[in-house]
Amino acid sequence: MPFERGKIPGDGYIYAIHADRENALWIGGSSGLRRFKDGVLTGFTTADGLAGNDVKVIIEARAGGLWIGTYDGLTRLQNGQLTSWRETDGLPSRTVRALYEDADGTLWIGSYDGGLARFKDGKFTRYTTKTALPNDGAFQILEDDNRNFWISSNRGIYRVKKDELNDFADGRRATVTAIAYGKSDGMLNAECNGGRSPAGIRTRDGRLWFPTQDGVAVIDPREIKANSQPPPVVIETVKIDNELSEPPAVAGGLSRGSRALNSNESQTDVQPSATADGSDITIEPSQQNFEIGYTALSFINSENLQFKYKLEGLDDDWIDAGTRRLAYFSHVPPGGYTFRVIAANSDGVWNEQGATLKIVVLPPFYRTWWFITLAAIGIGILAYLLFRRRVAQINLKHAAELAFSRRLIDSQEQERKRLAAELHDGLGQNLVVIKNRALLGMRKGDDKERVMKEFDNISESATLAIEEVREITNNLRPHLLDRLGLTRSINAMLKKVSGVIEIESEIDSIDNIFSDAQEISVYRIVQESVNNVIKYSNASVAQVVIKPSANTLLITIEDDGTGFDFEATKSKSGFGLVGLKERTQLLNGEFSIDSKIGQGTKITVKIPVVN
Repeated sequence: MPFERGKIPGDGYIYAIHADRENALWIGGSSGLRRFKDGVLTGFTTADGLAGNDVKVIIEARAGGLWIGTYDGLTRLQNGQLTSWRETDGLPSRTVRALYEDADGTLWIGSYDGGLARFKDGKFTRYTTKTALPNDGAFQILEDDNRNFWISSNRGIYRVKKDELNDFADGRRATVTAIAYGKSDGMLNAECNGGRSPAGIRTRDGRLWFPTQDGVAVIDPREIKANSQPPPVVIETVKIDNELSEPPAVAGGLSRGSRALNSNESQTDVQPSATADGSDITIEPSQQNFEIGYTALSFINSENLQFKYKLEGLDDDWIDAGTRRLAYFSHVPPGGYTFRVIAANSDGVWNEQGATLKIVVLPPFYRTWWFITLAAIGIGILAYLLFRRRVAQINLKHAAELAFSRRLIDSQEQERKRLAAELHDGLGQNLVVIKNRALLGMRKGDDKERVMKEFDNISESATLAIEEVREITNNLRPHLLDRLGLTRSINAMLKKVSGVIEIESEIDSIDNIFSDAQEISVYRIVQESVNNVIKYSNASVAQVVIKPSANTLLITIEDDGTGFDFEATKSKSGFGLVGLKERTQLLNGEFSIDSKIGQGTKITVKIPVVN
């Protein structure tokens, strides 16, 4: 059957060709998979179960059937059935570029940029640069006689032991050791080609052939000798805040003045010198950052030396620096540390002894033990003084409360005496008069005119007694509050005393603003203030202004009386002014008095209003 050049019959480009054990020709390309035998061409696509129509690689499975790699997943063709795995099924990367099944029946999968993968017992294991591979590309996978994998990528070829890959997959190690090869090892171009199958072959003599951008790279694994000598590690420089510090003595590497190799000496790694403790590097409190430069002494593939370091006392695990030869630290907490660096040669042989450098980071003065001790003592003294002050405040408050309680008790006693005197002198006398008049009227029962006169006297005395009772009860609780409300009760009280002194009033409605108990306190504040004006001010005119706002009730009581020196007499003030202040405080208000001799007195009360 004539084929069009470069294309599968029908359409598409050819990327992979494989002849199986039954002499059938399998052709993979951009339009799927084709099988050609005995002049018959059969096609397979995603409609038949293929993972993707862009087929890149085809290999024959040891147990029979085929493994097919596509740019959308992996497919197994066995006994005429297609089984596919994609990323949703656990495949580490959808872009399959290389397939290799080893003698154990384990399938190894290479991808464009998703690393290397192992497929065994239905489980995928992924290897990337995070597990110490030099590159995440795997274009072809070839195995040599020593169970090493040689893998091409767009940044050279790297070698990794298959046993280490299996140990990683089985959880027996955390990373693998891979050796990278590039232009420094003889490659004309480190960028290998992939995306076509095969992207590299192993010939019968054991040599490995890989296509690159500038020709073919040929590797004979038998000729590559492993370097078993670990490289000496040297700490070269220390910079503090970007200023070069005196290079320290080296621990575990060559000291200064060590001899160099001459041209007649063997090009092998230099033997490590005797170990010596590294000198201390001191970081002052004003210095924030420092960096340590290190290297390893090797003349074999020095570009591929690998490093790990850690700052003991700060880092728990090793930091994989790769080929980087600089460690940078910023804002390290105060303390003593040991910087340790180890290196591996190009064959992955590690110098576990490495080099060390002791570093002391000095604390700022406020983190030194003496400052912390002094600060603790100072805080203790301050806490003690604050405690003593608080105790004194509590004692003063308690003393004030006791004094107020005594004044309150005294006031109550005085109020009882006053009530007792009023009852005795007023109501009691009127009742005695009524009794005596009644007895006298009974004795003169035959004189009707005299009896009627006595009854008139009895009625007048009873009226006076009733007024006395009303006055007393009104002083105990104004009955007008319940009948008329707070506004009209205050107006009535002011009207009653206006005959004694001229009172000008401006009172807005303040009903239903306060609770019943609070209304009594407001009433008493106004009443006691006006009574003080009448009793002590010798004023001719007084003014009472009560104005409510959204958040405050303002009460102002002002007179044109003689006034007094409040500052000089407030410590001697009776319960009247103290009572006004206490009543105001009970309402969470503010009480102030402004009085000067000969200039009258002004009382201001501000009471918060809760809506």
